[in-house]
Amino acid sequence: MGQVAETKGPQYYQRGPVAVWTFIRQQQLGYFLGNVIKYVCRAGHKDDNGIEDLEKAIHYLENEIESRREAQPDS
Repeated sequence: MGQVAETKGPQYYQRGPVAVWTFIRQQQLGYFLGNVIKYVCRAGHKDDNGIEDLEKAIHYLENEIESRREAQPDS
C-alpha cells in the first residue's frame, strides 16, 4: 500500500512503527479481531482514560468468541 496509505487517519492509529490498519491487514484479522486491535491501540490516546475503547474491545472480543463457538461442531 505504500507511504500515503500509512499516513492517512488519526495519529492515535499511527504511533508505532506499523500503522494499526497495516498490522490488521498483515495478520489477516477479520472484522471482530480487527476491531479489538483498533480499540486497544487507541485506548487512552483518543480520550482521557480509554475505558470506553477498552469496553468496545471487550465487546468485539466477546463477539469473536461467540462466533467461533457457533462454528464448532457439537461435541
